[in-house]
Amino acid sequence: MFLVCVLLAACSTTRPHRVEESVRLQLYGEKSDQLSVLKGWSIEGRLAVSNDKDGGSGKFYWSRNEAGSRMNFHGTLGRGAWKLSADQQGAELIQADGTIHRAESIDQLIRNQVGWDIPVESMSFWIRGLNSPDDFRKRAFDEEGNIIELLQDGWTVEYDRYRDFEGVSLPVRLDARQGEWTVKLVVRSWSLAEKVTVND
Repeated sequence: MFLVCVLLAACSTTRPHRVEESVRLQLYGEKSDQLSVLKGWSIEGRLAVSNDKDGGSGKFYWSRNEAGSRMNFHGTLGRGAWKLSADQQGAELIQADGTIHRAESIDQLIRNQVGWDIPVESMSFWIRGLNSPDDFRKRAFDEEGNIIELLQDGWTVEYDRYRDFEGVSLPVRLDARQGEWTVKLVVRSWSLAEKVTVND
Protein backbone atom coordinates (compact mmCIF):
# COMPACT_ATOMS: atom_id res chain seq x y z
CA MET A 1 0.00 0.00 0.00
CA PHE A 2 2.85 2.36 0.84
CA LEU A 3 4.46 1.72 -2.56
CA VAL A 4 1.15 2.43 -4.34
CA CYS A 5 0.81 5.74 -2.50
CA VAL A 6 4.34 6.74 -3.47
CA LEU A 7 3.71 5.95 -7.14
CA LEU A 8 0.43 7.87 -7.13
CA ALA A 9 2.15 10.86 -5.53
CA ALA A 10 4.89 10.77 -8.17
CA CYS A 11 2.31 10.74 -10.96
CA SER A 12 0.45 13.66 -9.40
CA THR A 13 3.61 15.77 -9.44
CA THR A 14 4.83 14.92 -12.95
CA ARG A 15 1.62 14.93 -14.98
CA PRO A 16 0.66 18.58 -14.31
CA HIS A 17 4.14 19.65 -15.41
CA ARG A 18 3.72 17.91 -18.80
CA VAL A 19 0.27 19.45 -19.22
CA GLU A 20 1.64 22.86 -18.25
CA GLU A 21 4.31 22.68 -20.93
CA SER A 22 1.73 21.77 -23.56
CA VAL A 23 -0.44 24.70 -22.47
CA ARG A 24 2.52 27.09 -22.71
CA LEU A 25 3.23 25.88 -26.23
CA GLN A 26 -0.43 26.27 -27.14
CA LEU A 27 -0.48 29.85 -25.83
CA TYR A 28 2.65 30.65 -27.82
CA GLY A 29 1.03 29.21 -30.94
CA GLU A 30 -2.04 31.38 -30.44
CA LYS A 31 0.09 34.51 -30.13
CA SER A 32 2.13 33.51 -33.17
CA ASP A 33 -1.09 33.15 -35.15
CA GLN A 34 -2.21 36.61 -34.03
CA LEU A 35 1.01 38.22 -35.18
CA SER A 36 1.26 36.30 -38.44
CA VAL A 37 -1.97 37.76 -39.82
CA LEU A 38 -0.94 41.36 -39.17
CA LYS A 39 0.13 43.30 -42.22
CA GLY A 40 2.41 45.66 -40.34
CA TRP A 41 3.96 46.76 -37.09
CA SER A 42 6.24 49.48 -35.77
CA ILE A 43 8.33 50.00 -32.63
CA GLU A 44 10.29 52.78 -30.96
CA GLY A 45 13.01 52.34 -28.40
CA ARG A 46 16.73 52.10 -27.77
CA LEU A 47 19.28 49.84 -29.41
CA ALA A 48 22.81 49.01 -28.23
CA VAL A 49 25.22 46.84 -30.21
CA SER A 50 28.73 45.97 -29.08
CA ASN A 51 31.59 43.54 -29.47
CA ASP A 52 34.90 43.26 -27.64
CA LYS A 53 36.38 46.25 -29.50
CA ASP A 54 33.59 48.58 -30.61
CA GLY A 55 29.95 49.45 -30.16
CA GLY A 56 27.15 51.89 -30.70
CA SER A 57 23.87 52.84 -29.09
CA GLY A 58 21.00 55.19 -29.69
CA LYS A 59 17.31 55.68 -30.37
CA PHE A 60 15.66 53.74 -33.16
CA TYR A 61 12.37 53.44 -35.00
CA TRP A 62 11.62 50.23 -36.88
CA SER A 63 8.61 49.44 -39.04
CA ARG A 64 7.66 46.61 -41.35
CA ASN A 65 4.72 46.11 -43.67
CA GLU A 66 3.92 44.32 -46.91
CA ALA A 67 5.91 46.87 -48.90
CA GLY A 68 9.13 46.45 -46.94
CA SER A 69 11.05 47.54 -43.87
CA ARG A 70 12.50 50.77 -42.54
CA MET A 71 14.74 51.58 -39.58
CA ASN A 72 15.79 55.05 -38.48
CA PHE A 73 18.71 55.22 -36.06
CA HIS A 74 20.06 58.23 -34.13
CA GLY A 75 23.16 57.05 -32.38
CA THR A 76 26.26 57.86 -30.43
CA LEU A 77 29.82 56.58 -30.28
CA GLY A 78 30.60 57.75 -33.80
CA ARG A 79 27.68 55.97 -35.46
CA GLY A 80 25.75 59.19 -36.02
CA ALA A 81 22.38 58.86 -37.72
CA TRP A 82 21.26 56.67 -40.59
CA LYS A 83 18.14 55.49 -42.34
CA LEU A 84 17.74 51.97 -43.60
CA SER A 85 15.04 50.71 -45.95
CA ALA A 86 14.51 47.43 -47.76
CA ASP A 87 12.05 45.79 -50.14
CA GLN A 88 12.08 42.96 -52.66
CA GLN A 89 14.60 44.83 -54.82
CA GLY A 90 17.21 45.13 -52.08
CA ALA A 91 18.32 47.34 -49.19
CA GLU A 92 19.43 50.97 -49.03
CA LEU A 93 21.19 52.87 -46.26
CA ILE A 94 21.38 56.68 -46.15
CA GLN A 95 23.94 58.18 -43.76
CA ALA A 96 23.65 61.57 -42.05
CA ASP A 97 25.84 63.25 -44.70
CA GLY A 98 23.56 61.99 -47.49
CA THR A 99 25.83 59.16 -48.64
CA ILE A 100 23.80 56.27 -50.04
CA HIS A 101 24.82 52.61 -49.92
CA ARG A 102 22.96 49.65 -51.40
CA ALA A 103 23.14 45.88 -51.03
CA GLU A 104 21.04 42.81 -51.70
CA SER A 105 20.00 42.35 -48.07
CA ILE A 106 19.66 44.29 -44.82
CA ASP A 107 22.09 41.99 -43.03
CA GLN A 108 24.74 42.52 -45.69
CA LEU A 109 24.29 46.30 -45.69
CA ILE A 110 24.47 46.61 -41.91
CA ARG A 111 27.55 44.41 -41.79
CA ASN A 112 29.40 46.24 -44.59
CA GLN A 113 28.52 49.86 -43.84
CA VAL A 114 27.72 50.02 -40.12
CA GLY A 115 30.10 47.28 -39.03
CA TRP A 116 27.54 45.30 -37.06
CA ASP A 117 27.56 41.55 -37.70
CA ILE A 118 23.99 40.95 -36.54
CA PRO A 119 21.03 39.07 -38.08
CA VAL A 120 18.54 41.90 -38.63
CA GLU A 121 16.09 39.72 -40.54
CA SER A 122 15.95 37.15 -37.74
CA MET A 123 15.60 39.93 -35.19
CA SER A 124 12.43 41.10 -36.92
CA PHE A 125 10.95 37.85 -35.52
CA TRP A 126 12.84 37.83 -32.21
CA ILE A 127 11.70 41.36 -31.37
CA ARG A 128 8.10 40.11 -31.57
CA GLY A 129 8.84 37.24 -29.22
CA LEU A 130 8.87 34.68 -32.03
CA ASN A 131 11.50 32.34 -33.40
CA SER A 132 12.35 32.93 -37.06
CA PRO A 133 11.32 30.27 -39.63
CA ASP A 134 14.83 28.77 -39.47
CA ASP A 135 15.50 25.76 -37.27
CA PHE A 136 16.09 26.51 -33.60
CA ARG A 137 18.01 24.62 -30.93
CA LYS A 138 15.94 25.56 -27.89
CA ARG A 139 12.85 27.46 -26.77
CA ALA A 140 11.76 28.09 -23.19
CA PHE A 141 8.40 29.65 -22.28
CA ASP A 142 6.90 31.36 -19.26
CA GLU A 143 3.46 30.46 -17.93
CA GLU A 144 1.76 32.80 -20.41
CA GLY A 145 3.41 31.23 -23.45
CA ASN A 146 5.99 33.98 -23.93
CA ILE A 147 9.47 32.92 -25.03
CA ILE A 148 11.96 33.69 -22.28
CA GLU A 149 14.98 32.04 -23.91
CA LEU A 150 15.70 31.15 -27.52
CA LEU A 151 18.75 29.52 -29.12
CA GLN A 152 18.73 30.04 -32.88
CA ASP A 153 21.19 30.79 -35.70
CA GLY A 154 24.04 30.53 -33.20
CA TRP A 155 22.54 33.31 -31.03
CA THR A 156 21.21 33.15 -27.48
CA VAL A 157 18.23 35.45 -27.03
CA GLU A 158 16.94 36.20 -23.52
CA TYR A 159 13.74 38.11 -22.79
CA ASP A 160 13.60 40.19 -19.63
CA ARG A 161 10.11 41.64 -19.79
CA TYR A 162 6.83 41.61 -21.74
CA ARG A 163 3.92 44.05 -21.83
CA ASP A 164 0.44 43.95 -23.28
CA PHE A 165 0.04 46.04 -26.44
CA GLU A 166 -3.33 46.07 -28.18
CA GLY A 167 -4.24 42.74 -26.61
CA VAL A 168 -0.96 40.99 -27.49
CA SER A 169 1.91 40.23 -25.11
CA LEU A 170 5.07 41.65 -26.70
CA PRO A 171 8.70 42.03 -25.55
CA VAL A 172 9.90 45.35 -24.21
CA ARG A 173 13.43 44.21 -23.37
CA LEU A 174 15.69 41.51 -24.82
CA ASP A 175 19.39 40.66 -25.00
CA ALA A 176 20.92 38.65 -27.84
CA ARG A 177 24.46 37.25 -27.77
CA GLN A 178 26.75 35.37 -30.11
CA GLY A 179 30.47 35.16 -29.40
CA GLU A 180 31.79 38.69 -28.93
CA TRP A 181 28.59 40.32 -30.18
CA THR A 182 25.84 41.59 -27.87
CA VAL A 183 22.60 43.28 -28.90
CA LYS A 184 20.33 44.97 -26.35
CA LEU A 185 16.87 46.19 -27.31
CA VAL A 186 14.56 48.22 -25.09
CA VAL A 187 11.18 48.95 -26.65
CA ARG A 188 9.28 52.02 -25.52
CA SER A 189 6.19 51.58 -27.69
CA TRP A 190 4.61 49.07 -30.05
CA SER A 191 2.05 49.69 -32.79
CA LEU A 192 0.17 46.84 -34.44
CA ALA A 193 -2.08 47.56 -37.37
CA GLU A 194 -3.68 46.06 -40.42
CA LYS A 195 -1.28 48.15 -42.43
CA VAL A 196 1.51 50.38 -41.10
CA THR A 197 2.47 53.29 -43.33
CA VAL A 198 6.25 53.53 -43.71
CA ASN A 199 7.25 57.18 -43.64
CA ASP A 200 10.62 58.92 -43.79
